[in-house]
Amino acid sequence: MIEPDPLPTEQQRRRLCEMMAWAFLEIRMLGWAGHAQQAADLADAFHNLPQEMYGVGLWQWARVREELQHYQQKYGGSRDYVGQLEEIKALID
Repeated sequence: MIEPDPLPTEQQRRRLCEMMAWAFLEIRMLGWAGHAQQAADLADAFHNLPQEMYGVGLWQWARVREELQHYQQKYGGSRDYVGQLEEIKALID
């Protein structure tokens, strides 16, 4: 059985929410520009994060990183979500 990581701290959750807000903005811009598949892929990379960071489902930093890395490898992008995640993971309350 896969073991979950300790849940993010309050500070980490705040920063994860900021990162999700930027992702929502990017999804909106991609939609306006007609890039539906890329917008869907970005949404797919983030869709489990809100619940899992509060303990619904399995929280694993590595799995979140894999999802974001897969998106970035496929599309590149204006934001380094993997780098942001690593910064957030390193935060200590």
